[in-house]
Amino acid sequence: MIQVQSDVGLREGDSMPRVTVVIPNWNGLVHLPECLEALACQTFTDFAIVVVDNASSDGSLAWLASERPDVTIIRRQDNGGFAKAVNEGIRASVSPMVALLNNDTVADPRWLEELVAALESRSAYDIAASLMLFYDRPDLVNAAGDVFRVRHLNAANRGFGDPADGYDAPRRVLGACAGAALYRRQVFDDVGLFDEDFFLMHEDTDFNIRALVLGKRCLYVPTARIRHKLSATIRTMPSAELQRMRIRNEGIVVGKDLPWELLALVPFVRLWRLALATVFMKPSHWPSARKRLRRVRRNARAWNEGVRIGLSRRGELWPRRRASRFEIVRWLLKGDGPTSF
Repeated sequence: MIQVQSDVGLREGDSMPRVTVVIPNWNGLVHLPECLEALACQTFTDFAIVVVDNASSDGSLAWLASERPDVTIIRRQDNGGFAKAVNEGIRASVSPMVALLNNDTVADPRWLEELVAALESRSAYDIAASLMLFYDRPDLVNAAGDVFRVRHLNAANRGFGDPADGYDAPRRVLGACAGAALYRRQVFDDVGLFDEDFFLMHEDTDFNIRALVLGKRCLYVPTARIRHKLSATIRTMPSAELQRMRIRNEGIVVGKDLPWELLALVPFVRLWRLALATVFMKPSHWPSARKRLRRVRRNARAWNEGVRIGLSRRGELWPRRRASRFEIVRWLLKGDGPTSF
Protein backbone atom coordinates (compact mmCIF):
# COMPACT_ATOMS: atom_id res chain seq x y z
CA MET A 1 0.00 0.00 0.00
CA ILE A 2 1.38 3.40 -1.01
CA GLN A 3 1.77 5.64 2.01
CA VAL A 4 0.14 9.07 1.48
CA GLN A 5 2.42 11.86 2.69
CA SER A 6 -0.05 14.74 2.58
CA ASP A 7 -3.34 15.91 1.13
CA VAL A 8 -1.83 17.41 -2.00
CA GLY A 9 -4.06 19.88 -3.77
CA LEU A 10 -6.61 19.98 -0.92
CA ARG A 11 -7.42 23.25 0.75
CA GLU A 12 -9.97 23.90 3.47
CA GLY A 13 -13.45 23.21 2.12
CA ASP A 14 -12.17 21.34 -0.93
CA SER A 15 -13.30 17.84 -1.82
CA MET A 16 -10.89 15.16 -2.98
CA PRO A 17 -10.02 15.60 -6.68
CA ARG A 18 -10.66 12.63 -8.97
CA VAL A 19 -7.22 13.03 -10.56
CA THR A 20 -3.85 14.36 -9.46
CA VAL A 21 -1.58 15.47 -12.32
CA VAL A 22 2.07 14.98 -11.30
CA ILE A 23 4.64 16.98 -13.28
CA PRO A 24 8.36 16.41 -12.63
CA ASN A 25 10.46 19.51 -13.23
CA TRP A 26 14.16 20.21 -13.50
CA ASN A 27 15.09 23.65 -14.85
CA GLY A 28 11.95 23.60 -16.97
CA LEU A 29 10.88 27.23 -16.67
CA VAL A 30 10.97 27.58 -20.46
CA HIS A 31 8.30 24.86 -20.71
CA LEU A 32 6.12 25.26 -17.62
CA PRO A 33 3.97 28.25 -18.68
CA GLU A 34 2.72 26.56 -21.85
CA CYS A 35 2.29 23.18 -20.14
CA LEU A 36 0.25 24.61 -17.26
CA GLU A 37 -1.79 26.91 -19.50
CA ALA A 38 -2.88 23.85 -21.48
CA LEU A 39 -3.98 22.18 -18.25
CA ALA A 40 -5.96 25.29 -17.32
CA CYS A 41 -7.95 24.82 -20.53
CA GLN A 42 -8.95 21.20 -19.85
CA THR A 43 -12.63 20.29 -20.29
CA PHE A 44 -12.24 17.93 -17.33
CA THR A 45 -11.69 20.12 -14.28
CA ASP A 46 -11.79 17.82 -11.25
CA PHE A 47 -8.04 17.55 -10.82
CA ALA A 48 -5.17 18.95 -8.78
CA ILE A 49 -1.70 19.74 -10.11
CA VAL A 50 1.51 18.82 -8.32
CA VAL A 51 4.89 19.97 -9.61
CA VAL A 52 7.78 18.03 -8.09
CA ASP A 53 10.91 20.13 -8.52
CA ASN A 54 14.32 18.45 -8.73
CA ALA A 55 16.35 21.34 -7.24
CA SER A 56 15.93 23.67 -10.22
CA SER A 57 18.19 26.72 -10.48
CA ASP A 58 16.42 28.52 -13.33
CA GLY A 59 13.73 30.35 -11.39
CA SER A 60 11.05 27.68 -11.83
CA LEU A 61 10.03 27.79 -8.18
CA ALA A 62 9.79 31.56 -8.02
CA TRP A 63 7.69 31.65 -11.18
CA LEU A 64 5.33 28.95 -9.89
CA ALA A 65 4.88 30.72 -6.55
CA SER A 66 4.16 34.03 -8.26
CA GLU A 67 2.13 32.99 -11.30
CA ARG A 68 0.52 29.66 -10.36
CA PRO A 69 -0.45 29.67 -6.66
CA ASP A 70 -3.06 26.99 -7.47
CA VAL A 71 -0.27 24.49 -8.14
CA THR A 72 1.12 22.44 -5.24
CA ILE A 73 4.92 22.38 -5.23
CA ILE A 74 7.07 19.64 -3.76
CA ARG A 75 10.65 20.84 -3.44
CA ARG A 76 13.39 18.25 -3.64
CA GLN A 77 16.88 19.05 -2.37
CA ASP A 78 18.61 17.29 -5.25
CA ASN A 79 17.95 16.09 -8.78
CA GLY A 80 16.61 12.59 -8.27
CA GLY A 81 15.59 12.13 -11.89
CA PHE A 82 12.16 11.26 -13.24
CA ALA A 83 11.51 8.25 -11.02
CA LYS A 84 12.13 9.88 -7.63
CA ALA A 85 10.19 12.97 -8.64
CA VAL A 86 7.04 11.22 -9.80
CA ASN A 87 7.17 8.81 -6.87
CA GLU A 88 7.07 11.72 -4.44
CA GLY A 89 4.09 13.16 -6.28
CA ILE A 90 2.28 9.82 -6.27
CA ARG A 91 2.89 9.31 -2.55
CA ALA A 92 1.63 12.79 -1.77
CA SER A 93 -1.59 12.44 -3.77
CA VAL A 94 -4.94 11.21 -2.44
CA SER A 95 -6.99 10.94 -5.64
CA PRO A 96 -8.23 7.63 -7.07
CA MET A 97 -6.37 8.34 -10.33
CA VAL A 98 -2.93 9.81 -10.99
CA ALA A 99 -1.76 11.31 -14.28
CA LEU A 100 1.95 11.67 -15.02
CA LEU A 101 2.90 14.46 -17.39
CA ASN A 102 6.21 15.75 -18.72
CA ASN A 103 6.73 19.49 -18.35
CA ASP A 104 7.66 19.80 -22.05
CA THR A 105 4.17 18.87 -23.26
CA VAL A 106 1.06 20.72 -24.42
CA ALA A 107 -2.19 18.84 -23.81
CA ASP A 108 -5.23 19.02 -26.05
CA PRO A 109 -8.20 20.51 -24.12
CA ARG A 110 -9.91 17.10 -24.00
CA TRP A 111 -6.76 15.14 -23.08
CA LEU A 112 -7.60 14.42 -19.45
CA GLU A 113 -11.34 14.00 -20.08
CA GLU A 114 -10.63 11.30 -22.67
CA LEU A 115 -8.21 9.41 -20.41
CA VAL A 116 -10.57 9.49 -17.42
CA ALA A 117 -13.56 8.43 -19.53
CA ALA A 118 -11.56 5.53 -20.99
CA LEU A 119 -10.67 4.07 -17.59
CA GLU A 120 -14.05 4.78 -16.02
CA SER A 121 -15.89 3.02 -18.86
CA ARG A 122 -13.55 -0.01 -19.02
CA SER A 123 -13.00 -1.56 -15.61
CA ALA A 124 -10.68 -4.23 -17.05
CA TYR A 125 -8.00 -1.63 -17.69
CA ASP A 126 -5.65 -0.08 -15.16
CA ILE A 127 -3.54 2.33 -17.23
CA ALA A 128 -4.43 4.65 -20.11
CA ALA A 129 -1.82 5.70 -22.69
CA SER A 130 -2.08 8.97 -24.63
CA LEU A 131 -1.45 9.66 -28.29
CA MET A 132 1.73 11.69 -28.00
CA LEU A 133 2.55 13.77 -31.09
CA PHE A 134 5.66 15.74 -31.97
CA TYR A 135 5.32 19.33 -30.77
CA ASP A 136 6.32 20.84 -34.11
CA ARG A 137 4.88 18.05 -36.28
CA PRO A 138 1.51 17.15 -34.75
CA ASP A 139 0.71 15.00 -37.77
CA LEU A 140 3.39 12.50 -36.67
CA VAL A 141 3.38 10.06 -33.74
CA ASN A 142 5.83 10.36 -30.88
CA ALA A 143 4.21 7.50 -28.94
CA ALA A 144 0.96 5.56 -29.21
CA GLY A 145 1.76 3.40 -26.21
CA ASP A 146 4.99 1.45 -25.79
CA VAL A 147 6.22 -1.88 -27.18
CA PHE A 148 9.16 -4.18 -26.40
CA ARG A 149 11.58 -5.24 -29.15
CA VAL A 150 13.34 -8.52 -28.44
CA ARG A 151 15.66 -8.07 -31.44
CA HIS A 152 17.00 -4.92 -29.78
CA LEU A 153 16.42 -5.99 -26.15
CA ASN A 154 14.76 -2.69 -25.35
CA ALA A 155 11.46 -0.86 -25.45
CA ALA A 156 10.30 1.69 -28.01
CA ASN A 157 7.48 4.12 -28.56
CA ARG A 158 4.79 2.44 -30.64
CA GLY A 159 4.33 4.21 -33.99
CA PHE A 160 7.31 6.54 -33.55
CA GLY A 161 7.54 8.80 -36.61
CA ASP A 162 4.47 7.36 -38.34
CA PRO A 163 1.53 9.46 -39.60
CA ALA A 164 -0.90 9.98 -36.73
CA ASP A 165 -3.95 9.11 -38.82
CA GLY A 166 -2.84 5.47 -38.78
CA TYR A 167 -3.27 5.27 -35.00
CA ASP A 168 -6.87 6.36 -34.54
CA ALA A 169 -8.25 3.16 -33.01
CA PRO A 170 -8.23 2.35 -29.28
CA ARG A 171 -6.62 -0.95 -28.37
CA ARG A 172 -4.74 -2.74 -25.68
CA VAL A 173 -1.00 -2.04 -25.68
CA LEU A 174 1.91 -3.35 -23.65
CA GLY A 175 2.24 -0.14 -21.67
CA ALA A 176 2.23 3.64 -21.65
CA CYS A 177 4.94 6.23 -22.09
CA ALA A 178 4.97 7.73 -18.59
CA GLY A 179 5.40 11.21 -20.04
CA ALA A 180 1.62 11.42 -20.54
CA ALA A 181 -0.43 8.63 -18.96
CA LEU A 182 -3.21 8.01 -16.45
CA TYR A 183 -3.05 5.32 -13.73
CA ARG A 184 -5.57 3.97 -11.29
CA ARG A 185 -4.11 4.49 -7.85
CA GLN A 186 -4.54 0.79 -7.11
CA VAL A 187 -1.92 0.03 -9.75
CA PHE A 188 0.79 1.58 -7.60
CA ASP A 189 -0.45 -0.32 -4.55
CA ASP A 190 -0.18 -3.61 -6.48
CA VAL A 191 2.81 -3.04 -8.77
CA GLY A 192 4.77 -0.58 -6.66
CA LEU A 193 6.25 2.76 -7.65
CA PHE A 194 8.80 3.51 -10.34
CA ASP A 195 12.23 2.00 -9.73
CA GLU A 196 14.41 4.87 -8.53
CA ASP A 197 17.63 3.10 -9.53
CA PHE A 198 16.81 4.01 -13.14
CA PHE A 199 16.98 7.78 -12.47
CA LEU A 200 15.98 8.53 -16.06
CA MET A 201 15.07 6.49 -19.17
CA HIS A 202 13.37 3.11 -19.29
CA GLU A 203 11.86 3.41 -15.81
CA ASP A 204 8.48 3.21 -17.55
CA THR A 205 9.65 0.11 -19.49
CA ASP A 206 10.39 -1.57 -16.18
CA PHE A 207 7.06 -0.45 -14.75
CA ASN A 208 5.11 -1.59 -17.82
CA ILE A 209 6.57 -5.10 -17.78
CA ARG A 210 6.07 -5.42 -14.03
CA ALA A 211 2.45 -4.39 -14.54
CA LEU A 212 2.06 -6.97 -17.32
CA VAL A 213 3.53 -9.75 -15.15
CA LEU A 214 1.14 -8.79 -12.34
CA GLY A 215 -1.90 -8.96 -14.59
CA LYS A 216 -2.49 -5.27 -15.26
CA ARG A 217 -3.70 -3.97 -18.63
CA CYS A 218 -3.01 -0.76 -20.54
CA LEU A 219 -5.44 0.88 -22.97
CA TYR A 220 -4.26 3.19 -25.75
CA VAL A 221 -6.63 6.17 -26.07
CA PRO A 222 -6.13 7.90 -29.45
CA THR A 223 -8.48 10.77 -28.58
CA ALA A 224 -6.26 11.77 -25.63
CA ARG A 225 -3.84 13.87 -27.65
CA ILE A 226 -0.80 15.71 -26.45
CA ARG A 227 2.15 17.40 -28.16
CA HIS A 228 5.63 16.66 -26.86
CA LYS A 229 8.91 18.52 -27.26
CA LEU A 230 10.92 15.33 -27.65
CA SER A 231 13.92 15.06 -25.27
CA ALA A 232 13.80 18.75 -24.41
CA THR A 233 15.08 18.09 -20.87
CA ILE A 234 17.35 15.17 -21.73
CA ARG A 235 19.25 17.26 -24.27
CA THR A 236 20.50 19.48 -21.45
CA MET A 237 22.39 16.56 -19.84
CA PRO A 238 25.87 15.21 -20.86
CA SER A 239 25.42 12.86 -23.82
CA ALA A 240 28.04 10.31 -22.72
CA GLU A 241 26.43 9.84 -19.32
CA LEU A 242 22.98 9.60 -20.89
CA GLN A 243 24.21 6.90 -23.27
CA ARG A 244 25.74 4.91 -20.42
CA MET A 245 22.60 5.27 -18.33
CA ARG A 246 20.29 4.28 -21.18
CA ILE A 247 22.21 1.10 -21.93
CA ARG A 248 22.65 0.19 -18.26
CA ASN A 249 18.91 0.62 -17.71
CA GLU A 250 18.11 -1.55 -20.71
CA GLY A 251 20.26 -4.24 -19.10
CA ILE A 252 18.43 -3.89 -15.78
CA VAL A 253 15.09 -4.44 -17.54
CA VAL A 254 16.40 -7.56 -19.29
CA GLY A 255 17.83 -9.12 -16.14
CA LYS A 256 15.00 -8.13 -13.82
CA ASP A 257 11.83 -8.34 -15.89
CA LEU A 258 12.14 -10.75 -18.82
CA PRO A 259 10.77 -14.29 -18.38
CA TRP A 260 13.29 -17.12 -18.55
CA GLU A 261 11.91 -18.15 -21.95
CA LEU A 262 13.18 -14.88 -23.41
CA LEU A 263 16.30 -14.63 -21.28
CA ALA A 264 17.51 -17.75 -23.09
CA LEU A 265 17.56 -15.74 -26.32
CA VAL A 266 19.62 -12.89 -24.90
CA PRO A 267 23.14 -14.30 -25.56
CA PHE A 268 22.29 -14.94 -29.23
CA VAL A 269 20.76 -11.49 -29.71
CA ARG A 270 23.73 -9.83 -28.02
CA LEU A 271 26.24 -11.76 -30.16
CA TRP A 272 24.39 -10.81 -33.34
CA ARG A 273 24.26 -7.14 -32.41
CA LEU A 274 27.93 -7.22 -31.43
CA ALA A 275 28.78 -8.73 -34.82
CA LEU A 276 26.80 -5.98 -36.58
CA ALA A 277 28.79 -3.34 -34.71
CA THR A 278 32.20 -4.94 -35.36
CA VAL A 279 32.66 -7.78 -37.88
CA PHE A 280 29.89 -6.57 -40.20
CA MET A 281 30.62 -2.87 -39.75
CA LYS A 282 29.59 -0.81 -42.77
CA PRO A 283 32.52 0.28 -44.99
CA SER A 284 31.51 3.91 -44.43
CA HIS A 285 32.28 3.39 -40.72
CA TRP A 286 35.79 1.97 -41.23
CA PRO A 287 37.60 5.33 -40.86
CA SER A 288 36.16 5.67 -37.35
CA ALA A 289 36.54 1.98 -36.46
CA ARG A 290 38.77 2.52 -33.40
CA LYS A 291 36.42 5.08 -31.92
CA ARG A 292 33.44 2.83 -32.56
CA LEU A 293 35.13 -0.19 -30.99
CA ARG A 294 35.92 1.81 -27.85
CA ARG A 295 32.26 2.81 -27.69
CA VAL A 296 31.21 -0.83 -28.13
CA ARG A 297 33.38 -1.80 -25.13
CA ARG A 298 31.97 1.03 -22.98
CA ASN A 299 28.43 0.11 -23.91
CA ALA A 300 29.07 -3.58 -23.16
CA ARG A 301 30.34 -2.72 -19.68
CA ALA A 302 27.27 -0.57 -18.98
CA TRP A 303 24.91 -3.26 -20.29
CA ASN A 304 26.58 -6.04 -18.28
CA GLU A 305 26.40 -3.88 -15.16
CA GLY A 306 22.67 -3.43 -15.71
CA VAL A 307 22.03 -7.13 -16.30
CA ARG A 308 23.85 -8.02 -13.06
CA ILE A 309 21.70 -5.52 -11.15
CA GLY A 310 18.54 -6.84 -12.78
CA LEU A 311 19.30 -10.51 -12.16
CA SER A 312 19.95 -9.79 -8.49
CA ARG A 313 16.43 -8.34 -8.18
CA ARG A 314 14.30 -10.86 -10.08
CA GLY A 315 12.94 -12.14 -6.78
CA GLU A 316 11.08 -8.86 -6.25
CA LEU A 317 8.75 -9.55 -9.18
CA TRP A 318 8.44 -13.07 -10.47
CA PRO A 319 7.21 -14.87 -7.31
CA ARG A 320 4.20 -12.50 -7.48
CA ARG A 321 3.30 -13.29 -11.11
CA ARG A 322 -0.44 -13.15 -11.95
CA ALA A 323 -0.53 -13.30 -15.76
CA SER A 324 0.11 -16.54 -17.63
CA ARG A 325 3.63 -17.07 -18.92
CA PHE A 326 2.19 -17.50 -22.42
CA GLU A 327 0.56 -14.06 -22.30
CA ILE A 328 3.73 -12.41 -20.99
CA VAL A 329 5.97 -14.03 -23.62
CA ARG A 330 3.49 -13.22 -26.42
CA TRP A 331 3.38 -9.52 -25.53
CA LEU A 332 7.14 -9.19 -25.19
CA LEU A 333 8.10 -11.40 -28.12
CA LYS A 334 5.67 -9.89 -30.61
CA GLY A 335 6.08 -6.37 -29.28
CA ASP A 336 2.36 -5.83 -29.54
CA GLY A 337 -0.90 -7.63 -28.85
CA PRO A 338 -4.29 -8.32 -30.36
CA THR A 339 -6.08 -5.41 -31.99
CA SER A 340 -9.29 -5.94 -30.00
CA PHE A 341 -9.76 -4.52 -26.53
